[in-house]
Amino acid sequence: MKYTGIFLLLVSFMACQPDDGKLNLEPFYYPLDSLSNGRVYSYESVGNPYDPPIFWLYQSRNAHGSTLLTGTSYDLDFQPDQYVVERRVKNGMKLDTFITYEAVSEETKLEVAAQIEAGNVFPFRLKDENEVLLTTVKWHSETSDADITFVRNRQYLADTTVVFKGDTLPAVRILLRELIDTDREGHLELEYGGEEVYAKGIGLVYFEKNINPEWQMKYALQEIYERPYFERVFGVKLSTRPQQPSNQ
Repeated sequence: MKYTGIFLLLVSFMACQPDDGKLNLEPFYYPLDSLSNGRVYSYESVGNPYDPPIFWLYQSRNAHGSTLLTGTSYDLDFQPDQYVVERRVKNGMKLDTFITYEAVSEETKLEVAAQIEAGNVFPFRLKDENEVLLTTVKWHSETSDADITFVRNRQYLADTTVVFKGDTLPAVRILLRELIDTDREGHLELEYGGEEVYAKGIGLVYFEKNINPEWQMKYALQEIYERPYFERVFGVKLSTRPQQPSNQ
């Protein structure tokens, strides 16, 4: 498998530093103005051909005076795995909805909505480069009968550049720290670090999660599809809700 979509070039630049002394990261997030018709971001594993591809459908819309960004990830059968809604606020993106889908059989998934305790997703302006953005969501897993807490910290790390589809683009590196706490007759915690790279005008183009020495996830953006083209080429109709089998 070839990984020609993106190569990270760790070259510093000062293009994202505005005159007001605040670090402007908004140009590096997903282009909300260009996503009204929906685009599918296709990510492929770097270094491990056995890891499956990851597909995210992003679509923006206006509602009650706010700009919303919806994101849906899909399994290999193009059934939703996760659904999120983010809302644009003055200083960044806030998490409004977090839904996960649990497989209860080969054909059926259960929709589970999470409680959002801290919804800071991505900053647009940072006066302090050491600022940490916190996301915390909790839900009850019906399939495992466990209470699950997911915590994510994001922190600006450095400026860089990336090459995507032959174009060299300004980008930013974001330090990642995540924790998954599973409470079922006692706590089981999994904590790990990682990194994300966001390219100007595109959004997330690379991420890695170093869960343990034997389990490291590294994914790079390979392609961006317009939603109608993706559905036509892959022969699917993308939905934000799993298609349950008919009882007839």
